[in-house]
Amino acid sequence: MILLFFALAGILIAALLNFFHGRKNQYRNLGEIRGLWLPVLGLALELPFTLFLAYAEKAGWMFTIASYLCIFAFLFLNRQKRAPVWLIGLGTFCNFFVIACNGWRMPVSVRALAVYPDITAEAVYAKKANYFVALHGANFSFLSDVIYVPIPRIGGFISIGDILLGLGTAFFIVQTLTDNKYPELFI
Repeated sequence: MILLFFALAGILIAALLNFFHGRKNQYRNLGEIRGLWLPVLGLALELPFTLFLAYAEKAGWMFTIASYLCIFAFLFLNRQKRAPVWLIGLGTFCNFFVIACNGWRMPVSVRALAVYPDITAEAVYAKKANYFVALHGANFSFLSDVIYVPIPRIGGFISIGDILLGLGTAFFIVQTLTDNKYPELFI
């Protein structure tokens, strides 16, 4: 959900920049994004962790690797957008690294149990098989979901990787939608 917030922020910033610079119809630039279906597929590959918990428990590593490969392939195809791709890539790598080092599941801060008193560690796992509350610690826990965002509907716990990924996504959108490759033709 936090990624959607960053994407919407990127769209809003791009629209404001275009408005203040008097540019119109910069949305033609969207056609230059290569492999846009890859991150969509990558996000879809996360669905088994919510919908098919029993299967995700057994083959979760496979869905995780496939999901992250889709994102890295998208970044490779769009590598000409250097700064945003590096931010997204670094955030994606941080998340993948901490997940791979913790049995293919993302650790969530123990503080989550205090913030959400009606939830238990077992309930977190029952809701999403690729997360666990790090009651007994976690490998590289500073990269896990330890940052609390107290915003209703989009808040919760996020990681450093999520922040980098979100900032990179917003920057990618702004860079794409404000690029003046197709200036208006005045007759």
